[in-house]
Amino acid sequence: MSRLRSLAYSFVVLAAAVGLSGCKSKTSKELAPPDSYVLLLPIETAGKGTVPSAGTLQVRRADVKTNEVQPLPRLFETGFASEMLRTVYLAGQYLRDATIDGQRFSEQGRAIASLPVCLVVGADQSSYARGLSVQGGFFGGGMELPGIPWLGIPADPAHDKALLQTLAARFARYAANMVASGGLLDQAPKPLPTALIEGYGMAMEVVAREWRSTPGPSGVIQTSEGTAAQRAVFGDVRDNRFVADEKQKTLRGARELLDSPGVAATVLYRMAQSRTVGARVAPEEFYAPYAKNRMPPGISPAAILGTFRNFQAKLLGSWASAVLRGKAPKDIADLVEIYGATFAAERAEVVRIFVITTYGGTVKPGGCSMQPQDMQRTLAELTTLAAEVGAGRKSLHQAIESKTP
Repeated sequence: MSRLRSLAYSFVVLAAAVGLSGCKSKTSKELAPPDSYVLLLPIETAGKGTVPSAGTLQVRRADVKTNEVQPLPRLFETGFASEMLRTVYLAGQYLRDATIDGQRFSEQGRAIASLPVCLVVGADQSSYARGLSVQGGFFGGGMELPGIPWLGIPADPAHDKALLQTLAARFARYAANMVASGGLLDQAPKPLPTALIEGYGMAMEVVAREWRSTPGPSGVIQTSEGTAAQRAVFGDVRDNRFVADEKQKTLRGARELLDSPGVAATVLYRMAQSRTVGARVAPEEFYAPYAKNRMPPGISPAAILGTFRNFQAKLLGSWASAVLRGKAPKDIADLVEIYGATFAAERAEVVRIFVITTYGGTVKPGGCSMQPQDMQRTLAELTTLAAEVGAGRKSLHQAIESKTP
């Protein structure tokens, strides 16, 4: 029996971390295991998919045999849902264990990163929420946890034909919020880069629709499945439609490109799918927060993580490190530069991906032509622009900087 399954079967004590105001159990101060998940069901709204407008949500525990939560336990064992759940774990591990330039993340941030992933099935919530009132308990009585974060999953997940995409969106946005805030979530002292967080979530949704779970055409989410919004995200990111205006004829301005969650999603999706980026092994010391007490010595952490999670570890780790250094990315160009500076061997490729995706619109005012008849000339120009950025003669914000008096 795997660790995930054994944790789900066992009684999981939900309690506060030091510094997490209000999240205290009446009967126990023991932390729930980090890197685990807890399945919960709303008490008064079970099956209705509603969330209270204010206050904590009343819930009861479920286990892996509870009908209402099927087929989540099986999906969390293997496949893309498992990859994304473990990506949340990676974010928490880095926040808890990383030391950057002699600094660690705040005590409160590390405490939140140590909490289990609470999943409330039947309380649909596109982003994370806070506050749970857990019915009953092993020791008798309930637990009031007004500050604990939780993720909502629509009721009756077995009938969601795009369930992997739904789960990917929830997990990705939570992981990005954790990293962007240094673990503080909505208590971060500065506004978070919402376009970047949303873009990361959209990128992972697209990967989810492509992920093959079984051999043959039926092994991926079918084009007709999911909501209209889910299908639109897939098509628009794959076809790079977010860089153009509504008529798909004119490149958007530099500021619009950088403020667009869809553009961020397209760049991150292409980075995730690049074999040059995902498979590249980072310096050994970078993996220390992920490997500590988890991976056997002498074995490359990248080999254990696999290509997809290796990229996730590098992206989230470099993003979190920039936050801790006080140089948090404000947009996708910042994040690409941070990633390239952290992993010098990959910088040329990630810069090339960004410049080509945006048609050079943030490097050169007006960018390059999007007209089909100009594609050969455009490609040559984009190659030159990427090389100039790589050599330090231009920046990914050049088009904006050149307008500054």
